[in-house]
Amino acid sequence: MKTSDNEIIDKLFDRDEQAISDTEKKYGSLCRKIACNILKDYDEANACVNTSYFNLWSSVPPNKPRSLKAYICSIVRNNALRMKKKNPLQSEEMFFMELTEAFQIVKDAEEEFDNKNLSSCINAFLAEQKEENRKVFVLRYYYNFTYKDIAYALGIKEATVKTKLFRLRDELKSHLEKDGYKV
Repeated sequence: MKTSDNEIIDKLFDRDEQAISDTEKKYGSLCRKIACNILKDYDEANACVNTSYFNLWSSVPPNKPRSLKAYICSIVRNNALRMKKKNPLQSEEMFFMELTEAFQIVKDAEEEFDNKNLSSCINAFLAEQKEENRKVFVLRYYYNFTYKDIAYALGIKEATVKTKLFRLRDELKSHLEKDGYKV
């Protein structure tokens, strides 16, 4: 029987080291998948996940995440991105290349983009989407899953994933233009 997220969080608050083992059993493969998708190296991904478990241990408490899965995945993703920036051979972030190629966002000379506003705009767009479309978008552009992995995770065809992403990018472009972004 798997330990529930709330039980793991309680163990973290009690400083019970079993919490890390339980997190590894429950989310270890997902964490390594996210790290591998970003770092493209299994050994680096394992190091990233181990560092992430330390970060989890250090941050809970005082933080009490509503979703342990989202919390640990976010830690892993951020650690992997930091590790990738340190490696000059992996300077491009492929998961954003697709979006930037599709959107060629241009800054106005008079106004600079505020990343928080752009992030809020994208979040508002995603809130309007069906759950499956949101999942496809987040798995691709936040967790860097391949089309094949998204299809497998959601139980849909790879062609369906590609079509959904194409349509979502097109809809996002329109949404950004409505909010005043030049794309």
